[in-house]
Amino acid sequence: MRIEIKLYPENKTTALDFKVESATVMDVLSRLNIKPDTVVVIKDNDPIPIDEDVNDGDKLKIIKVASGG
Repeated sequence: MRIEIKLYPENKTTALDFKVESATVMDVLSRLNIKPDTVVVIKDNDPIPIDEDVNDGDKLKIIKVASGG
């Protein structure tokens, strides 16, 4: 299974290959060493939760968020 990922604000594109038939957004974030509370994940122009399943050929946007003053 292959997932395409676009990382923002770096504007970097990457792809991950999984040897399993099913994975979740959390699996993707774990492989990228990204903490889930630091990003918003977008699929088909909609934000999705970390427990959402991803499928072969999915294209995700991962947007880093920051807060503070």
